[in-house]
Amino acid sequence: MNKELVAQVAALAMVVGFLCFSGGYVVAGGITKQLEQFTYGENMTCNVGIDNLGINKSVTFYKGMTPFDALLRVAGVKTAYYGEMGSIVTEIGGVAQNWGYKVNGSTPSVGMMDYQLRAGDNLELYKLEF
Repeated sequence: MNKELVAQVAALAMVVGFLCFSGGYVVAGGITKQLEQFTYGENMTCNVGIDNLGINKSVTFYKGMTPFDALLRVAGVKTAYYGEMGSIVTEIGGVAQNWGYKVNGSTPSVGMMDYQLRAGDNLELYKLEF
């Protein structure tokens, strides 16, 4: 084969490969999606309030963090596992009690370790009464 023809085919293959790669990158969201996937600490904050303990703090958190993660940033906690109910916070800041939570005034239908916070959420912890 002619060396010039081989060089042209190789150059064409490189250009087509580059176009396919870059096109896929753009379709997949490009740098924005890549940064979203790997960036931690997006300066998102939520407010954590525990009236019984006099705690009312703004907490900076990462994408995907839960109310339990936010709670760990303001107080020491202990948990217990209750089978079907899962883990429950049984002590916050040395106060032994079963604790529930609300986000923006509503009680989510999932546990504290399964709910994902959003920027600006207001997290409130309260004593559970059984």
